[in-house]
Amino acid sequence: MKNIIANIRQTYPVSDEALQALLTEMEERIYPKDTCIVQSGITDHLVYFIEEGVTRSVFHHDGVDTTTWFSKEGDITFGMDSLYYNQRSIESIETLTDCRIYVIHIDKLNTLYEKYIDIANWGRILHQNVNKELSHLFVERLQLTPKERYDSFLLRYPGLINRVKLKYVAAFLGISIYTLSRIRAQK
Repeated sequence: MKNIIANIRQTYPVSDEALQALLTEMEERIYPKDTCIVQSGITDHLVYFIEEGVTRSVFHHDGVDTTTWFSKEGDITFGMDSLYYNQRSIESIETLTDCRIYVIHIDKLNTLYEKYIDIANWGRILHQNVNKELSHLFVERLQLTPKERYDSFLLRYPGLINRVKLKYVAAFLGISIYTLSRIRAQK
């Protein structure tokens, strides 16, 4: 669990006792590439800690898939509406590679939030950081050129461009695959 632990510790200085309590509640799962781990329209009660692999969050609408987020080693992922509001997820989460993921039921995580202030603070900081990132992505989509968005993607997700399909990156950036190919050809 070295990637998960490193990311937790990088986000907030969780005590050894609290970290051990969190890790003890997790269950390891192996998901092959192209597995839907969270399905839109379903309330999912798990939080997914990625030790190995890459996932994408995707919104399906009228036959068009829009990638809204990538998660990689050390990250957590979840159905946002399910986690925060106990409602059906509006997005799906799919594995883009074979993944080794540790899961925890949201009820168990909430119990740990109540028992360990440092886990609650870790969760708060984590969600603040994600909210900030989402806000930046939204502004970038409105203000940056496609090339600038691509450059930002390369900085935000080092090495990911070589691990995922370009059509997912294009959808994430809000550009066509043809525009992305032109930008990459210019580099």
